[in-house]
Amino acid sequence: MSRTRAAAVAEVEARQAMMRVWMAISAVWIAFWLCMAGLTFVTAEMSLALSNQLQLFALIVLAPPLALLAIGVALRWFFEGVLRKTKITEC
Repeated sequence: MSRTRAAAVAEVEARQAMMRVWMAISAVWIAFWLCMAGLTFVTAEMSLALSNQLQLFALIVLAPPLALLAIGVALRWFFEGVLRKTKITEC
């Protein structure tokens, strides 16, 4: 296997590994907040209207994993652009 082929395979494997890490962290985050919501609803400590609480709950559960994904995509895009520019200037 040539050096460039090995590098391409390693890059794909690294991307897949980072996606798996993001999925695992997101699953733990969502499971934690589902448990917290279940405990809150079971103990009936609801002071606001249920619809207001569910909107806030959806924001708390979904925003951090999506923000983490967006940051990862932006960083990847940035670093691929930087690496591509340095390869062009080296040639």
